[in-house]
Amino acid sequence: MDRLTKQEQLVLCLVLGLLLTGWAVKTYRAAQASTQVAAPAQP
Repeated sequence: MDRLTKQEQLVLCLVLGLLLTGWAVKTYRAAQASTQVAAPAQP
């Protein structure tokens, strides 16, 4: 298997970084939503 060029490595890193960021945001938002549902708002 040939090695990836610098540009291909950069694109691969960016795609992986965006996927990891999206996964982290999804997990964070799910945790925040479950926290808000579990604790009812006080008047």
